[in-house]
Amino acid sequence: RAAYGEQYNRMAAAVQAMTGNIGKLGGCAEGVGKAWHSESIAYPYDEFANVWFGSIKSDRWAHCVLNYPNVRREEVGLWPREDELDGQIPNIRAIFWQGSDWFNQLTNINKEIQAIEKLDLVVCMDSTITPSGIWADVLLPVATHFERHDVALPWYKGHYYIHRPKVIQPLGESRSDFQIFTELAYRLEAIDPTVKDFGKRYNPRATRDYFHNADPVDEAYLSAWWNGKVRPHQGVTMSWEEFKKHGVYKFVFKRPLVAFRDQIVKGEPFETNSGKIEIFSPYLAEIDDWTKTQYGYAIPPIPKWIEPFESLNSPLTKDYPFHLISPHPRWRTHSIFHNIPWLRETYDQELTLNASDARRLGIQTGDTVEVWNARGKCVVPAYVTERCLPGVAVLFEGAWMDLDENGVDRAGNPDFLTLDEPSPAGAFAYNTALVNVKKSELAHRPGWDELATARSSVFRRDY
Repeated sequence: RAAYGEQYNRMAAAVQAMTGNIGKLGGCAEGVGKAWHSESIAYPYDEFANVWFGSIKSDRWAHCVLNYPNVRREEVGLWPREDELDGQIPNIRAIFWQGSDWFNQLTNINKEIQAIEKLDLVVCMDSTITPSGIWADVLLPVATHFERHDVALPWYKGHYYIHRPKVIQPLGESRSDFQIFTELAYRLEAIDPTVKDFGKRYNPRATRDYFHNADPVDEAYLSAWWNGKVRPHQGVTMSWEEFKKHGVYKFVFKRPLVAFRDQIVKGEPFETNSGKIEIFSPYLAEIDDWTKTQYGYAIPPIPKWIEPFESLNSPLTKDYPFHLISPHPRWRTHSIFHNIPWLRETYDQELTLNASDARRLGIQTGDTVEVWNARGKCVVPAYVTERCLPGVAVLFEGAWMDLDENGVDRAGNPDFLTLDEPSPAGAFAYNTALVNVKKSELAHRPGWDELATARSSVFRRDY
């Protein structure tokens, strides 16, 4: 999650190849994914193929809105096309947020705030009223996984399936994502004659009543998927009823899964033009005009160091001498669970500084500090330690934003400070930002957190 961070991953793969660790157990070439797709999408893919090629990089939506139509295709990550739509910048008038808290979690939030005020409509689907929901015009309450029937993998891949039964009926007016989208499909069908039978095509096993009674349809989809796809194609002998009773199905393999084993052991070609592992990429080397690629900007044909947009080597350090990183915290998942007071009581949202930097700035653990750059400002307590490099500041991602009357985030969300400039291969550059720090009299405690009493300072040593 840094500018040109993909170069580290490319070098890791190159080192694996150069040391003979591809196709070997423990060699680190990953290959355990077991993805599947549902049968709910019944219409031909080509009907809506333009949606994919018309999409932009998610952290560039605000840039696109604020600068339309004077935006180059490569600035927003539009894929190249060979038709009349090639290079056309989307005129974004509305946003539909689903399954994410992106207004709180994407880069350069102040730029997002400017952009959202220009939109005609913002819809947010979520099971809690997140900051994204607070800024939305329409809130659609979504049932949690305890309130619907489903199956899951550990994260997006893994070696076992998990049965997730419905534990309670959806609370209030909440519905599952599939129920909401099915109902929207029927409503689109009612107002737009070009999408005839869209509701039935989107959810072929259901009728309009699915919005009020999803259980039989969900059971039909899941059992058909298990019996028609999982069992015959993945060698599973457990029946659907057994799986529901047992709760977990762990795959049994005749031998450990090792990526690229057949290429190494049997000499099968790799999926490259040469059939070999290509540390030097001829494809990248032959590109003359990067604006005509999905990347937009140059990527070297061989992994190498590229100076980030902002770093401690930059002239910007005259005003912003700290390199800010925003790793994942232990007490929430991104912004999920930050609305739970008991979890916030266990740990402060704080800025970690090296002891030598803090001493120079007259800062001790527990002091309130301002962290700022040209993009924004936030207020947090400081934590001083020797376990942080000099010149580096650490502010964990995911805190729910809370602005004061001057637009200062008193919750300590680092994405008021991050740059909305993705790495060419598409990575979010969250950890590429320069900031300044000073002791402050501004209030940190967010409005929604006034009753929470963080006790973490009891266990901290002041320097």
